[in-house]
Amino acid sequence: MTNTGDFRRYSYSGDASYAIEAFNLSRSSAAPAYTPDTKKDLKVRENGKRKSKNQLLQEQRLSFSKIVSIVIVSVLVLAMFFGVLYTYAKKNELNHEISNLETQLAVAQSENTRINSELNSLVSMSMIDKYAVEELGMTKIQSYQISYIDVSQYKDEHKNAVEYVAEQAAKK
Repeated sequence: MTNTGDFRRYSYSGDASYAIEAFNLSRSSAAPAYTPDTKKDLKVRENGKRKSKNQLLQEQRLSFSKIVSIVIVSVLVLAMFFGVLYTYAKKNELNHEISNLETQLAVAQSENTRINSELNSLVSMSMIDKYAVEELGMTKIQSYQISYIDVSQYKDEHKNAVEYVAEQAAKK
């Protein structure tokens, strides 16, 4: 355990190496030197028991099933890893495509706004009047050019004509 006040006791106005050496000597919590344990003697012992052929085959099957399960788990983990990588790649590709489509949409909307404003400027009443006068040679109508027609007499004649045609059709 190190005392946090150890650093405050020393002045570094002199030689820095002297201060570090003094710090190492005065520490009370220095770690003890490591000495390897040489008391353990490892010996090889022969197994005196012999296993039967059935026991060996059973152990072999058990170890084979463990290997197969390890391989299956490893393949599944790798498949999941590559699946996650594929989904991230697909997501990035789709996000890029979405941003491109959004950019195209913004360009199309601005073009639509520009065309609509141009159309509105071309279809204004003043532009129509200007085109009619300059290009077609038309003039604006004056009040003396307007004549009114009484259509009530024409309605009566039209009604009589319809009745006459109906009578002729009924006679045939």
